[in-house]
Amino acid sequence: MNELMQECILSDEQRSVLLKAIKSGKEEFISEKQRITNTITKKSNPFRLTDLVNTFVSNSIEANPHMQMKVYVKQSGFHPYIVIHDTIKNTFILVLKLPKNKWIFNPSKYRGEFASSNVDRLTNLGIPKEELIRDTPYQASLNLGATNQPFGIIICYDSKSDIVFEGALRPDQEDWLYKEDISDYIDIQRENIVPINNYDLSEIEISLKPNVEEDIVVKLKKNK
Repeated sequence: MNELMQECILSDEQRSVLLKAIKSGKEEFISEKQRITNTITKKSNPFRLTDLVNTFVSNSIEANPHMQMKVYVKQSGFHPYIVIHDTIKNTFILVLKLPKNKWIFNPSKYRGEFASSNVDRLTNLGIPKEELIRDTPYQASLNLGATNQPFGIIICYDSKSDIVFEGALRPDQEDWLYKEDISDYIDIQRENIVPINNYDLSEIEISLKPNVEEDIVVKLKKNK
């Protein structure tokens, strides 16, 4: 991985918090299944797993406000999902179950929206475009600069195992710009991690816009 990409990817602490939340959600799902009578069609199972994982992830983010991450509930068609915003790095994280026997998701409108400016963010940081997409046709997004250009990350977990990947999609959603197995971060002892996002909450500039779902970009004053 290009070292400049470290500006966008999750920190060790963020990975640890998210992985533990995903694991707790899956464990709660298994516990519920053991208490509930099996049904012949089992239609509710996949949706319940997603609900529980999303809930545990959201609760874990709220329990760690020093990481300066926010959770928003969004809707794609009839399916609600959560978006995590790292307000310091200006990255948006989707937590999704990876389809069975697939290494990447089928293209979708909402995932495409979060991947649309990934290449622009990385090229603004100094990574050559050829290193990211080679000779693949590429539709550039509105250039907002390295600070304001959003970056979309997907945390994808397997429902049957403890494997979890972190990655970012190309804007065409045909391949990953990077994809890493982060499963081992579940064993990190968080008390040994020095939080890098250590900001005074009084330093945050609160937006006055009324629609909080649309006003996701938040600017912070960093401590000198």
